[in-house]
Amino acid sequence: MRCTFKPTMIAALVGAGLTSFGVASPVLAQAVEPQTLNQRLSQAAGASAQPAPAPKVTKVDVERKGRIGHDVFLGTYLSLDKECKVGATPRIEFTTNPTGGKMRTRTNAINLRDVPGAPRKNCIGISPTGLAVIYRGERRFKGEEKIVFKVIYPNGDMREVNAKVVVE
Repeated sequence: MRCTFKPTMIAALVGAGLTSFGVASPVLAQAVEPQTLNQRLSQAAGASAQPAPAPKVTKVDVERKGRIGHDVFLGTYLSLDKECKVGATPRIEFTTNPTGGKMRTRTNAINLRDVPGAPRKNCIGISPTGLAVIYRGERRFKGEEKIVFKVIYPNGDMREVNAKVVVE
């Protein structure tokens, strides 16, 4: 069996105190400061250990009016980058459930022309699918409903939505 290494791999292994067989060399290990193998390899490769940015938390208030027995649309959520590539679907967590109705989610196509802040130049003709949040009041419920839910995006960012629905 023949092993082939690229010159950069060999330099990284030798700089980390390893021989080409992956066994620690006592001579090289004495010359290198005591560190973990991952720290040595990342330093040899020139990687910088910067902490990951903290996720952003955004709070949003939504007010909607609806009729008895009809769906009330609260919003559609998706992950979209600057090149209009759709990412993984965000996760919805209902923290406060309604007392006079039910919450549900479903897929919903979005027209990016109507979305504030969407990169319109790159996104012409693209209609991505997002996750819609919908409230439906019970047949006999009339009044005001307060709902709180969280939208958790794949990158860790979170949006807390305080929704007020008035059913007439």
